[in-house]
This record gives sequence, structure tokens and C-alpha cells, in this order.
Amino acid sequence: MTSGKFNLYERLGDFQASGLLRPAVEKFAGAWLACFLVMTRGSFFAAFSLEHIRLATICGLVGGVVTVALLAQMDRSVDSLARQATISAIVTFIGDTFAHPSHFPPPWAEPLVTAVLSAVIAIILWYAKRYARSIWAPTPAGRR
Repeated sequence: MTSGKFNLYERLGDFQASGLLRPAVEKFAGAWLACFLVMTRGSFFAAFSLEHIRLATICGLVGGVVTVALLAQMDRSVDSLARQATISAIVTFIGDTFAHPSHFPPPWAEPLVTAVLSAVIAIILWYAKRYARSIWAPTPAGRR
């Protein structure tokens, strides 16, 4: 019998079991970093303001939510580099557009640059995970 109480741990377990937590966190981090770097426009001393951090967090949160919305409708048994880069670019473009107006004209230019950088981050993460798996993967007996 189920109780009427809301159990956050059980809900998080359901979310984690469906395979949406890790991609959401990855897309949040990629969108946050891309937005943070593009917004600074090369001025890294000005980048560490609370306003920049807040805007990048909004971009990342929207990206994570849109990722969950997209992946909930997709077949997640197939994973590819093109799919990861495309999802990263799309959710970051949406997140950056939602988070703040463009800092330079035309209005779609900054979200586009941010989306491309997010896709590059996704590609780097894809290869880094594959490399890490190859290093720590158990080798068959007798092979070195």
C-alpha cells in the first residue's frame, strides 16, 4: 500500500532509474560553462560577478529541463556523438535565449555562439568518457 507522503528519495530514484539524471546534469554543466564563457566576451575578470553566474545558471537550468523533456520522448537505448552534440546545441540555444537578451547584434548571434561552444564541450566530454572507459575497463585474462 502506498502512503500519501511525498518521498523525495523514491522520486529521485525513479528519475535516476529512467536514465535522465546524468544527461540532465551533463547538459546543465555544458550549457552553464558555454554561457559563462561566451557572456564574458574575453573579460575574465568581469566574468566572476554574481550577475554572470546567475545568468549562466538560468541558462544551464533551462538546458537541463529541456534535455529531460527531449530525452523523455526519445529512444535512449541508442547513443551517438551527433545526438549528444545536437541536443547540447539545441538546449543551450534555448537556455541562452531564455536567460538573457543577446549582448551583441543580431539577437540570435550570442545564443548561436553559445550553442556551438556547448556542442564542442559535449564532443570533448564524449571522447573523454570513452577514453576513461578504455583506461579503466577490465582486460581479459592473459591480455595486456
